[in-house]
Amino acid sequence: MFIQTESCSEPEIPICSTEMLGLEAIQVAKSGKRLDIIFHRGIALSLTQKIMKLYLEKIIKAKQGNLIASVDDFGVYIHFFSLHLDKILVIIYVDKKNSVVDKCTKMYILYKKIYDYIQKRSPITEILDMCKMTIKIK
Repeated sequence: MFIQTESCSEPEIPICSTEMLGLEAIQVAKSGKRLDIIFHRGIALSLTQKIMKLYLEKIIKAKQGNLIASVDDFGVYIHFFSLHLDKILVIIYVDKKNSVVDKCTKMYILYKKIYDYIQKRSPITEILDMCKMTIKIK
């Protein structure tokens, strides 16, 4: 017979550090008129603007999912998920064209961790510290 003595919770997923050229977390209004950068490291703002110009409509329409694309000489992996009725969390990972697909699992784990921090309304400093410890920018 099994007796549960303590409450169960989802197991903690370890985050392995990984190297990439850049990472950005953006909160987007579903209207598409407001983009707030939560975390920005290693990606030029001009590249971010280009990526958002190309994919913002798809992100807003789908509200949840991921995209793998090539932009200029980079491989780009985009994860996005609805946060509230009016906001979407967008995580953009940039690396060499051929290596972005190899890192999808690590990027998904990082995305889930950032999403959990935001859902818990953790201070932005906690999210930034976790990202800085996890992502090594080349």
